[in-house]
Amino acid sequence: MIRTINFRLNESEHRVQVREEALALDWIRNEAGLKGTKEGCREGDCGACLVLLGGAAPNNGGAPEGVEWRSVTSCTLAMGELDGKHLITIEGLASAGLTPVMEAMLDEGASQCGFCSPGFVLALTGFLVSGARVDPVEAMLAVEGNLCRCTGYGSIRRAAAKLAADFADLPAGLAERLTVLAERRVLPAGLAALMSAPPQAADADGGEAGESVVIGGGTDYFVRNPDPQPGLAPSFTYRGPEARSITRLERGGKALVKLGPAVNATDFFGSAVVREAVPGIERHERDVASPPIRNRATLAGNIVNASPIADMTAMLMALGTELVLAGPGGERRVALEKFFLGYKKVDLRPGETVAAIEFEAGWNRFAFEKASKRERLDIATVNCAAAVRMAADGTIADARYSAGGVAATPLRLTEAEEAMRGERPSAALARELGTIAAGSGSPMSDVRGSSTYRKRLLERLAWAASCRLWPELKLEEELLA
Repeated sequence: MIRTINFRLNESEHRVQVREEALALDWIRNEAGLKGTKEGCREGDCGACLVLLGGAAPNNGGAPEGVEWRSVTSCTLAMGELDGKHLITIEGLASAGLTPVMEAMLDEGASQCGFCSPGFVLALTGFLVSGARVDPVEAMLAVEGNLCRCTGYGSIRRAAAKLAADFADLPAGLAERLTVLAERRVLPAGLAALMSAPPQAADADGGEAGESVVIGGGTDYFVRNPDPQPGLAPSFTYRGPEARSITRLERGGKALVKLGPAVNATDFFGSAVVREAVPGIERHERDVASPPIRNRATLAGNIVNASPIADMTAMLMALGTELVLAGPGGERRVALEKFFLGYKKVDLRPGETVAAIEFEAGWNRFAFEKASKRERLDIATVNCAAAVRMAADGTIADARYSAGGVAATPLRLTEAEEAMRGERPSAALARELGTIAAGSGSPMSDVRGSSTYRKRLLERLAWAASCRLWPELKLEEELLA
């Protein structure tokens, strides 16, 4: 669909008519002529096309900034989402010459062939802008979504450690941080002055009608449709800060957390509301994709994609999630485990969309486990999640358990939940949960593993989840004896 948008690219304002479904990567390279943004995998996996995206930040119980900056892959970013946003490419950073980030990469020999270097520079610069804790570990985590084809990770690690040491004293507030980064040449002064205030969005124009599709972060849709056909009329879930709101509410005597339809994985794990409702869940953030993908991938999109091994779906199912669906017939509520009707089939009626996601608060123990070919940044072979409420006498008052990779849909294992309720945690209980998990569903055999292998994994993941839920019991000593 053709639409007028208003956005800032580096230090220049642009008001253009674009196809909303066109990808930012192609516009940057072909229309703006900025070739430093590379086309690599075109699937959001390599980070060669990384850019920094700035815009209004939602208030999700964290420190209010007003403006947020995140690294994103431009190969999964639609032009229609740039209205009212600020986009920074490698050319924008380099307009005033070499920056300390670039110099660190050069000094440590981390550039090698150079194809991936712009993405690494953007990722490390975005890390310094973000306000995250500045240390070598966090710096390397910031580049987890970037691949180096020359296998130069040792030199990149040294460059990241050097930057972490040099910039350990950055202030917390965005305005103050941008001032310091400009003074120390990480950002051109003119660019830094613009980064505290994104441009105004264009007035909505009707555009040209076409085939309608609802798109969340695009991290799945644009992988499957890397060259969207003209005539598509996308409707993006992000339409203002409210769509990314995370709030706490009471209904029917239960404390709930409500997520807007555009809440992404980074929003979710970083929310003070979510962390209070499910203590410790934030430690599982890095089990899910990479920073640029978490910065864009919406939970609603993850659910509607209906993958039987979706990480976020497994977690949400264990939290007792209910979907609020809105359409021509009004609103209705569907329990997450009943939303999946078959492989890639969901209970969405014509014209319906996910309007909100609600889950129960008050879980005091939570665990998520997955097995995949790579420890990080990979699709699970199988996964599981468990949430429990402990009673004052040390027994399990309530429990929820989910598993993925077991069947054509994600499953809630009610038998495992019943086995936990009223019991005291023990190695014997962990073994029982493992037996139940291994006997659930009918795992398929594919390139990631055989059915027998998956069943064994489900058993061992149940053991691992038990060890994580009750670390004080040191269950692993008995389970692995």
